[in-house]
Amino acid sequence: MDGLRRDLPPLNWLRTFEAAARLLNFSAAGRELNMTQSAVSQQIRLLEHHFGEPLFVRAHRKVVLTHSGQAWLPVVQGAISGLQRSTAEIFSPLGEGQLVLEVNIAFAMLWLTPRLHRFVDRYPGLSLKLVHANWENEFDNNGADLSIMHGRGDWPGRVSEALLQPQLKPCCSVRLQGLLNDPDDLRSQPLLEVIGNRQGWAEWFQCVEVATMPVTIRHKVDSLAMAFQMAEAGLGVFLCYEGLLAKGGLRHHLHLPFDTPLVTEDNYYLSWPEGRSLAKSAQLFIDWLKEELAD
Repeated sequence: MDGLRRDLPPLNWLRTFEAAARLLNFSAAGRELNMTQSAVSQQIRLLEHHFGEPLFVRAHRKVVLTHSGQAWLPVVQGAISGLQRSTAEIFSPLGEGQLVLEVNIAFAMLWLTPRLHRFVDRYPGLSLKLVHANWENEFDNNGADLSIMHGRGDWPGRVSEALLQPQLKPCCSVRLQGLLNDPDDLRSQPLLEVIGNRQGWAEWFQCVEVATMPVTIRHKVDSLAMAFQMAEAGLGVFLCYEGLLAKGGLRHHLHLPFDTPLVTEDNYYLSWPEGRSLAKSAQLFIDWLKEELAD
């Protein structure tokens, strides 16, 4: 019996189990699968014999899942869904199918979303599913084809390609730009710091040789997108990637008063699990993303 448990049962048994477990009704499962109720019942019995334990508890006119059945249902549903999606992706024409992207919130709002219409216009048959995430442990929880993450890019088991120049510059609202002619002028302005960045204002002031200036952070936020919004509202000055401003509408609302950059360990990275074959849609997105960044 142990040998049997290591073998996967036939796919049609899995489909029958999924329908019966989801509907908790063998007759309803039969109607959905175009099978008789007795055929559904027989396949479930074969499946239970295969594993050597029951998956359902039969009661009068109703069935309920056993603990093993409850545990196995999401596994089967995930496997069937993944098989259907991968099959459609592999055999669908180029530029069709679905692309699942996990994207850092700030990068999505400030860089990707304003440009995404060009990708959609190029591949109108491709469906997008975008999932926002912020911290590293929030990624790769949605079966994403690709992820755009912020950090050092040294995540174990992942391929990571840097997207921007790894440098930060002070950024403020256009209304404040006339007040900032020298780094020392920052004494009179509230400073914003993004939580999670490994380098910040203290390191930037060292770059401009204002090491004696006390660094007083007025506000802290956990997303660069929020820092952008606060700076635009005149609530302070923050350190940002110049690449997020380039050729975008944000250039009209935000200003870089000083040209001295802080070279950083962090960056935005395009990433995916090592050893995974990229779907057609994922490769199309990578090619388009590189074109946009080069432009």
